[in-house]
Amino acid sequence: MSDETAPWASPTARDRMALVASEIQNLSPEGVAETVRRALRAHARQFDTEGIVLYAGTNVMSTAARAVVDPVVGGRPSMGWPGEKYQSGLDHLDTLEVLAPTLVARMLGCRFAEVRCHSATMANLAVYTALTEPGDTIAVLPERAGGHTSHHAVGAPGVRGLRVVDLPYDAAAHDVDLAALGPFLERERPRLVVIGASLLLFPHDVAAIAAAVHAAGALLLYDASHMAGLVAAGRFQRPLAEGADVLTFSTYKSFGGPPGGVIATDDAALAERLSTAVFPGLTANYDASRLAPLAITAAEVMADGGGYADRCVAAARTLAAALAAEGFTLAGAGRGFTESHHLAVDAAALGGGRAAMDRLAAAGIYLSAIGLPWQAPGEPDRGLRIGTQEVVRRGFGPDDLRRTAALMGDVLLRGAAPGPIRKSAVHLRREIAHRALG
Repeated sequence: MSDETAPWASPTARDRMALVASEIQNLSPEGVAETVRRALRAHARQFDTEGIVLYAGTNVMSTAARAVVDPVVGGRPSMGWPGEKYQSGLDHLDTLEVLAPTLVARMLGCRFAEVRCHSATMANLAVYTALTEPGDTIAVLPERAGGHTSHHAVGAPGVRGLRVVDLPYDAAAHDVDLAALGPFLERERPRLVVIGASLLLFPHDVAAIAAAVHAAGALLLYDASHMAGLVAAGRFQRPLAEGADVLTFSTYKSFGGPPGGVIATDDAALAERLSTAVFPGLTANYDASRLAPLAITAAEVMADGGGYADRCVAAARTLAAALAAEGFTLAGAGRGFTESHHLAVDAAALGGGRAAMDRLAAAGIYLSAIGLPWQAPGEPDRGLRIGTQEVVRRGFGPDDLRRTAALMGDVLLRGAAPGPIRKSAVHLRREIAHRALG
């Protein structure tokens, strides 16, 4: 298989794609099926049975949610509102299209939830489409402070033709610089302000930010893509109740549902504009198979009473303390490391975030590099971002987390070869799985 793929990609990406393509020989239906099965088996083995997954942007659905995933439903076009579909015969999908947003809104304690977005990036684009015009300014968190691609000009705001400026940020407070915010808003006059981040150790002061934003005549969007599982459980913070006008989030990550995005608000006029931006603005037909597991997950979050969210936060604090005891430098050390399921290691002394991430991956421990608020302009990502949402779902307890920290210390601080550590990681995963079976 030698067709050139993405010649505009980086040399590293092109080399990897060329290597993968060179290993694919049989393009018959049978050969392709075997290649697909082999890749899926290897992927499942790496993440589901052997690896320790600390990546902050992933999770696994519950058994009940996985049981209602039906790809056949996803192949049935569904365009329009229940009762006035373009297609006929979709009466039973109406149940899902009413149930899922009702449960999500009830879970969030708000009036309106739009659940037809395929991702949180699409949800954010829908917000920009509904609430801004091309040429408007939006103010967002700097990339080094966790501002997501979908908040910056390279992503969805660029698609909408928006001018993007960085909010003033207080690295010591891990939040928007409130003292500088008022003059900044008066000078830049943004139509929309976006908070919520890809790394969020401590809650935003939403009430104070919202007061300044509204005084400047702007609207406030809180992107809870990473915090949704905590927010939905009434933990961490409740952005809409605290003053945000709109909430968006990913339906996987800490929320633990299927891939997708949600837009939520208490404002009926905003809700109509946002919903119209989703349909007919950015979607016609969509993948309705997401709605069943989304509804199940929302019901489970409400029934759980915050137990899972509390365990995720406790796990993050346990792991952070263990990593600090190993000798790692952690963000937020003076404030108990974290109030969320996220934690961050400053890996500058370890060769930077990317190098440390790669060494851990070779040892079967998976996470990501990320920028940190105090890194110099132009400096590569110096941090390691860790999330505990998946290991908690997998059954990791405090002792397991301390053992994980020790394995990370062996690789990054004590120079251990990745191979033996990988065997120890596999042993730990299998031990936890065996314990779960009783």
